[in-house]
Amino acid sequence: MSIRTIVVPYDFSDCATDALRVAATIGRATGACIDVVHVYEQMTDFHPENQKLREDIEARLDRVPELPFLEGLELKKFMLRQLSLTEVFKNDRIAAADLIVMGSHGATGLRGIVGSNTQRIVRTAPMPVLVIKQHAEVLRVDDLVFASNFSPADVEKFDAFRPVIEVWNPRIHLLKVNTPKSFERSEDSTRAIDAFLQRHELSKYTATIYNDLSIEEGILNFSRSIDADMIAMATHGRKGFFHVVNGSLTEDIVNHTNFPVLSVKL
Repeated sequence: MSIRTIVVPYDFSDCATDALRVAATIGRATGACIDVVHVYEQMTDFHPENQKLREDIEARLDRVPELPFLEGLELKKFMLRQLSLTEVFKNDRIAAADLIVMGSHGATGLRGIVGSNTQRIVRTAPMPVLVIKQHAEVLRVDDLVFASNFSPADVEKFDAFRPVIEVWNPRIHLLKVNTPKSFERSEDSTRAIDAFLQRHELSKYTATIYNDLSIEEGILNFSRSIDADMIAMATHGRKGFFHVVNGSLTEDIVNHTNFPVLSVKL
């Protein structure tokens, strides 16, 4: 697998620009083209404001390549008139992308595509999604936490993360969280992690079975304890090991931490 196209949902906000800056880093490392996509809600077809709205958006998009960190990169700009976020993936080019990089301010979010809607993208995107939560002139990833239950599906899906992870070549911290509600014997967890390592050769890694009151707390507490730079995890939607009362654990992690989160849907 390789990264050829990176989609950045862009609403001209600071957090969207932070995501675009990270996409530029990945684009330079991989040679990928960056698709800057602005999704807008158009008024009724014959509304006189429609043409002005389109012209204003086009003018702002035309200035995006002038951002200094994009110099020398292949960049394409798109406007999508869209009412439903999940319909974004009906666009053939977006559906064929290898990675989405987007910004988010967490649960409160913004009214545009970037912000609270990040959760819906994480839940529905068929490709890996990297959510950026804070500004960084240069994103360094020296320590990455891969939180998993190391099921066969999780082990297989790790291949989807590798092209992104290899941009930074970090130390990978394999993490299995044990909780009272989802207890697993250490022997069984160790066997599952060993099976993962047999399939995926890692040059720099640690393996930890971590006990906490909830899986979310365990992931966040462990990540803080090692001063991690990124969390990677497969999203199981609303079922399975990563089930929580109000939805997907991956979405909760995205909401409640400032770590960049790399996720892929199982």
